[in-house]
Amino acid sequence: MEESSQTETASDAEVLAYMQRQLRSGRVKPGVLVSLTQTAFADVSHERIVECFKQLDSTLLKR
Repeated sequence: MEESSQTETASDAEVLAYMQRQLRSGRVKPGVLVSLTQTAFADVSHERIVECFKQLDSTLLKR
């Protein structure tokens, strides 16, 4: 995962794009997405990750 090797804090757009890719892959369930993203982006606060999760398209979450 190239995102976790970044030295500076990731932007919300990068976090959101990561979440969308994970859901579209079909291998990640919405219930574990926040914790998976927290692991991949350890430098991003939990609150920011939750805000990005709330921005996801509902069709991705209903799969």
